[in-house]
Amino acid sequence: MTSLNAQTEAGEDTLQTILTQQHELALDPLDLEIGEMIFDETMTKVGRDFYDEFYSNWINPTEIKDFSIYIKERPMPGIGTQIRVFIDEHEILTQFIRPNQEMIEMLAEYTVGLATQYLVNYQEIQAQLQNEDQAGTGIF
Repeated sequence: MTSLNAQTEAGEDTLQTILTQQHELALDPLDLEIGEMIFDETMTKVGRDFYDEFYSNWINPTEIKDFSIYIKERPMPGIGTQIRVFIDEHEILTQFIRPNQEMIEMLAEYTVGLATQYLVNYQEIQAQLQNEDQAGTGIF
């Protein structure tokens, strides 16, 4: 009976320690950011296949976390569909594509490369702007 009480007390102590640590590490809810989101705004199977391929190949190569990628589609009957990819409000790709799985995969891989390059360039520009040579006092 005493071992059961000792285990219960040890469990309560462990639980209290965990709760205390969580409380100490708690962040202000206003400091939390949701970033690196990929939105699927496609309407057809071709668009959905493109989104799936893009999503499965995507790996963020930078430290940037506060961006969103939008994959949009405009169906074009008789032609195929137009895929449009945006990072935040900047359009990085507009391409017509037909329902051919190999072409969808190739375009998705190409688009992942474009998005990667865009983010790497963005990160480099931000680092340059933070450089002491670029920072000013505001006095001319």
